[in-house]
Amino acid sequence: MELNKLWEQARAALRDKRLTRLVFVLGLCGIVLIGISSLLQPEEGRTEPQPQAAPAAGQYRQQLEEDLRQVVKAVTGEPDPAVMVTLEDDGRWVYAQDKKLQDAGEEESHVVLEDSGGAQRGLELTQEQPRVKGAVIVSRTAADPDMREKLVNAARTALGVPSSRVCVVEGR
Repeated sequence: MELNKLWEQARAALRDKRLTRLVFVLGLCGIVLIGISSLLQPEEGRTEPQPQAAPAAGQYRQQLEEDLRQVVKAVTGEPDPAVMVTLEDDGRWVYAQDKKLQDAGEEESHVVLEDSGGAQRGLELTQEQPRVKGAVIVSRTAADPDMREKLVNAARTALGVPSSRVCVVEGR
């Protein structure tokens, strides 16, 4: 019986126009305050998710050169051989795709994420490393044909390139 009594009191309160107007005005004030607070928040204070930074192609190239330098040191015994690696590109991101079957065939589109600010970006799955274009090795031992062949084979295996893209020259 108490429930019916409470229900009747609530209905009577809703019939009172002054109370309805007060609730309506308070609701509007709350909405306006929420809007103002989001506008007043400083830009530097906003944190939005950023895509994971990919390693720069320059850093990748330097790492390849250092690794190849270590291999050349191990083969020749030289303290500081000169090594240079060139790259074809800067690599690329591989994005998630969504496939939909249509009457006319299959339609592919990228999966897009939207952050709280409305900015859109693709969903990165992985990053392909830059492709190696070639390498140059300058070694004091390169005059010996057997040593030159060892260096070419070591570089082509380490970098995954054909021997035609590896240049080994004698240096001083």
